[in-house]
Formats: sequence, C-alpha cells, structure tokens
Amino acid sequence: MSVALTVGKRQLQGDDILHLLSGYNLWPQLMQAMIIDRVLRTIRCSTVKIEEHYSLELAADPDFIKKKKAQLLREGAMEEDLDFFISRPVLLELFKEERFTPLVGSAFLKLKAGLDRVVFDMLRNRDRELLRELYFRLESGEESFESLALRYAEGRESRSGGRLGPIEMKQLNPVLARVLSTAKPGVLNAPVIIDGYGVITRLHEKLPAMLDDSMKQKLVDQLFNEWVKQEVGAFFY
Repeated sequence: MSVALTVGKRQLQGDDILHLLSGYNLWPQLMQAMIIDRVLRTIRCSTVKIEEHYSLELAADPDFIKKKKAQLLREGAMEEDLDFFISRPVLLELFKEERFTPLVGSAFLKLKAGLDRVVFDMLRNRDRELLRELYFRLESGEESFESLALRYAEGRESRSGGRLGPIEMKQLNPVLARVLSTAKPGVLNAPVIIDGYGVITRLHEKLPAMLDDSMKQKLVDQLFNEWVKQEVGAFFY
C-alpha cells in the first residue's frame, strides 16, 4: 500500500489517517474547517489587512510570513494554497463581521433574559426537614445565611458561605432561574426542590446584560458557531 502522508519520520497510509482522525475525535474539527473554508475561499482581503493581523510577528521578524509559508509547505500544504492559509484568520474575522454583526441586535433582544447575571445566596441540603428548620432560622434572623451555608450546604456554595455569582441566568437550572428572575434583592425565597435537593435562595444583585463591545463579540461568535453546526449537519449528514 502506498504512503499517503509523512509526518515527521513516520509514514502514514490511508487507513492510518482514518483511524487517527477517529481515535482522536478530529473528524468534527475537519468537517467544520471544510465548511468554513468553502465560504472563506470566496472572500478577498488586502495585503494591508494581512500585515496588520501579523503586525507583532512582523515587527519581531520581517520574514515571518515567508517563513510561515515555508513551514506550511513542509507540513504538506499545496503551493497554490499558501496565500489562503496565511490570510485565513483575517478572512474568518471578515466573514463573521459581515455575516453576523447585523444580526447581533435582534439576537441580544431574544437572548437577553438568559444573558442577565445574578449574584445570590443559596443553601442546598437533601434533608428536607432540616432545610425547613434552616429556613425558619434565616427568616427569623436567628442565624446568618453565611454561617448556615458553611455548616449545612451540600453544594459548592458551602465553600463560599452560600454566595454564588455573577452567573448568567441561562447557566442556571431552569427552576432556580425562574425563582431568581422574579425575586427581590435581600428577600428570602421559600424552599424549592431541585434535582433532589431542598434549596433556599436569596437574590443579592441582578446585573442586566449590556450590548457593549464584549457582548457583541460574544454574540457574533455564538451566531457563527450555530451557523457552522447547521451547515455541517446539512452538508455531511
């Protein structure tokens, strides 16, 4: 059987490559790259933008791009693909900006409730009788939330005296998210059952999501990842 690929000192045959791709779970990455590159090869960018992208590397070594192309050749890239692979990071950002930035506003409005963050106190315990007793102690002011959480909480909140957050609402258990979405800061919430635990909560602070530059970039990346997933499903499956 003829050699399909040489990696370092090792010669790989076709079946070897397939086994490695499967064994290291590289198929999803390869399929995603193929889908993305189908689009990126239709886009062009200027030499100026490429030089701006590699400005730090070029400042340290004016021959950086030349050496990068030589490295790509050694790794098996085709001569005609060198310019594409050099410009690929720039093309990817251009595509994401042009395709998904116009969708950010509507996506933010749709997802905002889940992007809001909360800081809250929580105490979980599987012993519901004990939890009711703890709730009455808190309600009466007999003991503090922190002291009871440190002694009785059975979740990770036991290490922080019950205080958790800031956490995005979408990352919370749906039952917990519903409780906190209507809670008032500083008011003790009645116990609820979540995943077998009795749970006492108290909202400390709600931090509304803002459509700043960081959030815009986060949403662009999220929309892009969703697009990639859909395109992979349509093209390969």
